[in-house]
Amino acid sequence: MIDYRRRTKSLLERIEADAFLVFNLEGTDSVSMYYLTGFTGEGALILSGSETLLLTDSRYTEQVKREAPRIASKQITGNYLDAVVSTISSKSIPRLAIGSSRISHYFVETLKKRVEAVIVSMKDPVGELRKVKNPEEIKRIRAAANLTQASLSKLIEGIKIGMTEREVALRLEFIMREKGAEKVAFDLIIAAGENSALPHYRPGDRKLGQGDLLLCDIGAKVDGYCSDMTRVFSIGEPPAKAKAIYDIVLQANRAGRDQVKAGATGIAVDGAARKVIADAGHGDHFGHGLGHGVGIEIHESPRLSPLSKDTLEAGMAVTIEPGIYLPGFGGVRIEDLVIVTEEGCDVLTSFPSDCLTQIG
Repeated sequence: MIDYRRRTKSLLERIEADAFLVFNLEGTDSVSMYYLTGFTGEGALILSGSETLLLTDSRYTEQVKREAPRIASKQITGNYLDAVVSTISSKSIPRLAIGSSRISHYFVETLKKRVEAVIVSMKDPVGELRKVKNPEEIKRIRAAANLTQASLSKLIEGIKIGMTEREVALRLEFIMREKGAEKVAFDLIIAAGENSALPHYRPGDRKLGQGDLLLCDIGAKVDGYCSDMTRVFSIGEPPAKAKAIYDIVLQANRAGRDQVKAGATGIAVDGAARKVIADAGHGDHFGHGLGHGVGIEIHESPRLSPLSKDTLEAGMAVTIEPGIYLPGFGGVRIEDLVIVTEEGCDVLTSFPSDCLTQIG
């Protein structure tokens, strides 16, 4: 059970204002709305020490009752901006905080002109709250990880030479949904051969061939929470170069995981894995950060990278995903999803990765 009142209380304690506004129209801030109420529809949420009020429209009247039965709601009939202005004015709120990274400039500037409240811009206070997961959230992330692994196991049983990347991705999404996923957590990355050297590749018509590397960066969403995992396979016997870079990336993955614990910095964890790759002569072939937080969104705080300003805390969910990418040949990325603990980490992705597995 998610304690939304506690989340609201924690948020209000963080802001230097009398109330907080969440505005979600066509997905502008569906994440904060869901995190604070459990509601997945559109609307405006006004939180204060005395009241939580959700403004929505007739499309979501019944949905609110089902998803957020304990939240006071009001159905509006006109423009959302007018309704927000009217509500704020009627409550005489002196200082109103907003998440500036989650709301449009136009909306904020219009609000400033039409209300007497002082608008306090904060980058993303709800995102800061979401960094550390409670046991229920970890349970949901674990379920998403387990479903993802079970789906990959079923997928590789049927992979054959001649299948296209797009066909493999479609089959995997079907398997995930068949096993109970709400949807995929992100656009699945299925990359064969030379395409595996593109970290954020989109599956195309490239057919799987003998000796190809097959990179699968995948994740499912279960009960509102995401999972993220990458595994690399060889279609038949892999070339020696593929085996070599796989072994280096595997060592880097383990080095990064070994550094994860409460109190470790994002820079230090990234550096441990990055050093392994650099020492092997592939420093220029690993350009992205080592990892990121995972939760309601697939990419959230904290970050593990040379530029990170984060320090890990117990309960954070982060990825460890070093890679080596060789243009024209292919790439290897081994990604695990872990929960930070006081002394180390709990690895949620147990799908085998200790060697370059042959399939097809």
